[in-house]
Amino acid sequence: MQPEIRALEAQLASARDHPLLAPLGDPAGTVDFASVSLDDIAAMLGDPTLSLLLLAAADLNRTALRAATEQPDALIVARPLRRAYAVRLKLPEAGDFATLVELALQRRTSTLGRNASAATETLFRDRLAFEGSPIRMQGAHTAGILSERRKPDGVYPDPQTGRAPELYLEIKKVNRVRDDIQKRLYEIAEVSLEVKFLYGNLRLSGLGRATLLDDESRPQAREALRAQILGVQPVVVALLICRPEELEIARRYRPRIEAFIDRLFFADEIEQCLSFLAEVAPPASGAP
Repeated sequence: MQPEIRALEAQLASARDHPLLAPLGDPAGTVDFASVSLDDIAAMLGDPTLSLLLLAAADLNRTALRAATEQPDALIVARPLRRAYAVRLKLPEAGDFATLVELALQRRTSTLGRNASAATETLFRDRLAFEGSPIRMQGAHTAGILSERRKPDGVYPDPQTGRAPELYLEIKKVNRVRDDIQKRLYEIAEVSLEVKFLYGNLRLSGLGRATLLDDESRPQAREALRAQILGVQPVVVALLICRPEELEIARRYRPRIEAFIDRLFFADEIEQCLSFLAEVAPPASGAP
């Protein structure tokens, strides 16, 4: 557990004795929200720790809360109390304090994970800029089918030119390989099939098997799919960031995802990744 999470867990646990929250609790650990006033909710939202507990209880994030304050009924409420009104509408009549602490921790951990992922993308963007790469890594959107607007982690050429992408880069941070990597690979595979269908001449010919895939035939099936994926634009590259001690496990998934995409790289293969990207999207003239 990260130090920040450990500290937050202690803060959340101590919040049970906070003057605003303590009167709502009972010895069994139940928090009674039924009669809490707007003024008290507003005061609790002003406290960072209590705010996390309230938003967890109401199942609201900051974006949803902002939208809720713009609803017609909320606009009738005095501005200083609108956030409190929106939260009270979503609060259950009661909640278990220990469960609320756990929910608040989960939400904060997810936020830290997204922040870490964003930091990774920033570092990689800065490295590409140093290399003089023309890959666009911020604020770029392309059209999609499943999602009308896709936001790739990296794309070339710049979508503002109106040209179809020749390169699609996905950066995924995998916090727990055993638990999370399969989901990340599904996301990458779906992106690859979609963009190669939209912007390339992807044609897939199925194997027409009469029996279920088994361990012996699985490699051949992957090779058959990869043969149809390679050579179809755009080139799809994935960079997976995971803990060094989990790299050995993560590498087992390389042949699986490379049946759907052009190349997969890990954090210890940054130089190889940069070299491959430079082949697809050559650095600007005069770059270092």
